[in-house]
Amino acid sequence: MRINDFDEEFNFKKKRSSNTLFIIKIVFIIFAIFAILSSVLFLSKMGSSDSYEIEENGERYGNSEFIEYQGKISVPVPSGGRYFLNGVDINSFRVLNLEDRDTRIIGLDKNHVYFGNIAIPDLDPNKLEVIGNGYYTDGTNSYFYSPFSELDKESSKYIYPYKKIENAKNLKVLENFELFAVDGDNVYYKGEILKNADLNTLKIIDKNNEYFADKENVYYRSKLLPIKNSGKLKIVSSEQGDTFLYDEASGYVFIGDYTFDKEKAPYKVIGNNGTNLYNLIFIGKDGIYYYDSEKKKQLKAGDNIFIGNIEEIAPNIFTDDKNIYYFSAYSVRSGSRKSLGELLSRNTDIYYLDKKDSWEKVKDIREGSIGSIWKKGNKYYYFNNLGIFNSIDNTVYKISDKETLNYLLSKADDETDDIKSEGLTAINTDYIRDLIKNEKLIAVSGEKKMTITIKYKTDIVDKIFKYSIRIFLVVYFIFIIFKNFRKSRRISNENKWFWWEFKI
Repeated sequence: MRINDFDEEFNFKKKRSSNTLFIIKIVFIIFAIFAILSSVLFLSKMGSSDSYEIEENGERYGNSEFIEYQGKISVPVPSGGRYFLNGVDINSFRVLNLEDRDTRIIGLDKNHVYFGNIAIPDLDPNKLEVIGNGYYTDGTNSYFYSPFSELDKESSKYIYPYKKIENAKNLKVLENFELFAVDGDNVYYKGEILKNADLNTLKIIDKNNEYFADKENVYYRSKLLPIKNSGKLKIVSSEQGDTFLYDEASGYVFIGDYTFDKEKAPYKVIGNNGTNLYNLIFIGKDGIYYYDSEKKKQLKAGDNIFIGNIEEIAPNIFTDDKNIYYFSAYSVRSGSRKSLGELLSRNTDIYYLDKKDSWEKVKDIREGSIGSIWKKGNKYYYFNNLGIFNSIDNTVYKISDKETLNYLLSKADDETDDIKSEGLTAINTDYIRDLIKNEKLIAVSGEKKMTITIKYKTDIVDKIFKYSIRIFLVVYFIFIIFKNFRKSRRISNENKWFWWEFKI
């Protein structure tokens, strides 16, 4: 009896010890998760707090971005944070203090010229000359230096990019061409030579100064594109989407120096200047295509569902030989509300609206910037052009009553936003929202034909937050269950021990 009793007590203690070890492991895992989370958050916030401290308590050099703080000199690099200059001679450090904003991140001491936080060893600080458009020389060596930060592939850090110009002679600014310079022999863009460029016929194609063309050649930045200048080059994009170079003559499409598959050309671009779409569509020989900005390549959305000639009749709305189609777009976020949380995807839908017969345009509202009024039979419709970035998601609305129709028609040409003094209301974004809210404009739902989806990578901090909370809750519930199980086992064993002692 006594031996069995001892064995049972030993087994009970052994189980108790095992249970305690299990609990310790759970607690350790929980603390490890939160330690990792805290470290990530600390690292992510450390840079911004340090930058604030430096800007508040440091001493700025003139109108530059350089600040002396606690015996060191720092300079901000957008997306990278603030950096301290290594090996700088503080006593001789100075800045240019020119009106040109690009020079605000140029520093000099007795030994070096600094492009941001980077010392340039072969530029003489005592002979530095500002050429303009981002170009600098000391009479011997010349550089282009960009005031816009970029990710450096070698260091994986953000820097102000720079480029040494070899064998440059008497560099001069090219007037009316930002980021350009000439030396008599060559044309330079950001320090790179534009091969075979004809200076006399060179023109900028886009407002961002990235696409150029002369009488023969076409360039993206300094890269020669595999196309000849047809004279029919144009820039196409949705309101806030990717920007493409489109050749109306050949039907070729480019984004940056990426070329759409020429075997599928000619492409017909649909959605240019559209406000209710994230992605343009390009209709090729064998299907409908788009560009995935995350995967950096052209993708096929599906087969060509359109019949015959395709024509845009309004922003966001187009026809083929028989039907009317329209775009609609929405984004998906990790939060409970569509405006909150991390961006997960952007989606562009193509909807079938109706047969194109008997549709008639009545009038543009404020030259089409607001939208337009259309008619079919005795019914009137509002085609919206305010778009998703004004939080008006639908594209086609039915006008519900004559009073609303007449007001839209009477004030369609009024360019004034503030006419409330006359007891009237301007046709603007707020007015359209009110009409929708009061069901004066009723959204029309068509038949969805196709969806284009761009998926985005999630941020590591958000992931840690999301999944650590989930893990914690799971571990916590396991702990509670195990705790209750352990308690019940203990009570059961105590009861057994009591009855065993009672028998003895």
